[in-house]
Amino acid sequence: MVSTDSLERLRPQVQYNCDISDARHAGNYTLCIYLLKMREFYRWIHALDFEQEIEGEAISQWLREREDRWDAVADEDYRPLRIDGHEFDPYDPAPVNRVIGDSGLFYHGGIGQKGVDHFVLAERIQHYETDGVTVTIAGREYARDLTAPPAMSTDSEIILRRESLKRMCWERYQEWAWNRFDNAMGRALSFYPFERSIPEALEAMVDVEQHTLIRHELGEMAVTRELGDDWRRLMHRLLGTRAELLARAARDHLADCRVLLPWLAEQDNPAPVHFYFANLTALRRQLFPQAVEAYRRWDQDGDARHLIDLAQAGEQHWGNTLHALLAIAADSGENPAPAVAEYLDQAHL
Repeated sequence: MVSTDSLERLRPQVQYNCDISDARHAGNYTLCIYLLKMREFYRWIHALDFEQEIEGEAISQWLREREDRWDAVADEDYRPLRIDGHEFDPYDPAPVNRVIGDSGLFYHGGIGQKGVDHFVLAERIQHYETDGVTVTIAGREYARDLTAPPAMSTDSEIILRRESLKRMCWERYQEWAWNRFDNAMGRALSFYPFERSIPEALEAMVDVEQHTLIRHELGEMAVTRELGDDWRRLMHRLLGTRAELLARAARDHLADCRVLLPWLAEQDNPAPVHFYFANLTALRRQLFPQAVEAYRRWDQDGDARHLIDLAQAGEQHWGNTLHALLAIAADSGENPAPAVAEYLDQAHL
């Protein structure tokens, strides 16, 4: 059970840092994506159900107020968290969680893709070890930033955010429901009772998909450990470039071929397979057209061997690709981004 006293003392401090992050990074989105994220953020702040209508004038006024808030804190520094007379680095969540562990709360602060700072304070639902990694499953979120990724990992921990994952599943359902195409997303959604009860369907979907995200993060952590500090230094040098996006996509392919795809092939459940391929980004499809073809064959005959063969071929190819990137970076001087992008543009499988 969450301690109300601990929550009320910590929530405004975490949200303050979230606001600074949003003030610095929200402008990086295209206008369309920005407005979609702000609608979702408004829904979270006001605790609205997914199906509840948002009144236009109310959100317009809120948008102005929110942007005024960001203007006021944009030049401020992130603040340490103060708990029981002690100060804690907002980027060092472990000591914070040791202090608040008995309160039913969970805190995380770190840097994600494109150098975006992420902070979250949430209800801690589950905490366990698997494959030498700590997994924390968080529920209701009390403080968060605009981006709110559903899963994150550090060197030794995976954070699964069920509330963020549920929002993502809702958005995928909304996007598909506009036209109801017979595609991978439609097939994935057909396994859940959306026509009968959207809340029930979303809860069931999150119960399944949280395991998919955890397997992806396990694969990503294994790859990062293998490549070591050279990879971390390369990603830091690529921050904010197209090469970073390409390199991360290649890394994700290796992670999934090594861990997630073999795991999906073992499951007696087609729903997460459909959902995985439905969510492959255009960039990842461009790099890995064999994945699209393997999914088509699996969808036709249900033979898991297509996924296993894909994983084996992909693990070898993307493993060689990432090691090649490290060699390219070592020979590329101060700015490896152009050479990395050029190589990956030709490294399709």
